[in-house]
Amino acid sequence: MFTRRKLSISVALMLALTLLMTLSASAQAPALGGTAHFRDANAASDSLVVDFTRAAVLSHGSTYEGWLIDTDDNKLSTGRLGRGPFLQGEYVSPGGADLLARYSTFVITVEPLDDPDPAPSGVIAYGAATRGAVLSHVSALVGEGGAATAVRNHAAQALAYAEAGDADAAAGMLDGIVASARESSAVASDLLFSSASGGDENVEATANDIIDASNNVIRLASEVRDAASRVSSASGIEAEQETKNLLAWASRLYSGTDQDGQALGEDPYGAVHLYELSQDLGAFRPNVGAPPATGDSLVPMVALAALVLGAAFVLSGGLVVFRSRRRAFA
Repeated sequence: MFTRRKLSISVALMLALTLLMTLSASAQAPALGGTAHFRDANAASDSLVVDFTRAAVLSHGSTYEGWLIDTDDNKLSTGRLGRGPFLQGEYVSPGGADLLARYSTFVITVEPLDDPDPAPSGVIAYGAATRGAVLSHVSALVGEGGAATAVRNHAAQALAYAEAGDADAAAGMLDGIVASARESSAVASDLLFSSASGGDENVEATANDIIDASNNVIRLASEVRDAASRVSSASGIEAEQETKNLLAWASRLYSGTDQDGQALGEDPYGAVHLYELSQDLGAFRPNVGAPPATGDSLVPMVALAALVLGAAFVLSGGLVVFRSRRRAFA
């Protein structure tokens, strides 16, 4: 039979377990579905496309608003996103600024609908930050002179030559494409096998996709080279057919699609996809609350300490009850 003391310990243990489960759920708060990612509208990475699901629905009179934040804590509003649960929008820099190169943090605040103050409210609902080490790899891919940028630009030129029926000029672009694709793969590999990713599974998955895309671009470049060679050695009707084949392969190399725009299931990675995957290394996948770059980095540590202490309390309490019961039945 339990004594009053044993009953008190049992109740305390149950409370501790409840606290542990609550803290664990808070520490692993579900992220929003979707991403905010950079794309080209009128210039390199001058657009932020926001597309999230599962946001908590706000009361009437309130709205979510997105903000990009740079390392100097300068904030740029990317526009209102609605009450939830779907948050969608696109911000395009009026001056064509490279947003990916400048901003490493994205937060979503709760704002009043009738808000004359252009500054953020400070009530951060969701946030994410990109590691500086990741951004340095992004710069090597899509910054000025970046490898993935070179692949896309050279592939676009090869396609233009193929459309003009100039097989030799199209083939002349391929060495540069292959070299830049290999460089892109090397950058992604370095990101994977160094500590730069910080163990971020999304970053690592994207880096693996970049490697796959680079290898596929190299394979498609070989197909374009073979097609260009056949054009040069053909004549008459055969040359016309081989020119069409060259255009088809050049289109696949550039966009990963056939000329009719249909994606190719067996080889979906073209030069454009490689470029956009490189941009996606800087995509934001917000969690609940402010990211460490703008929020209180001590909070996760406090939660972790509470979990450890709580686990110790549960273990010690369990031993007390176990020993008491053994003595009672001895």
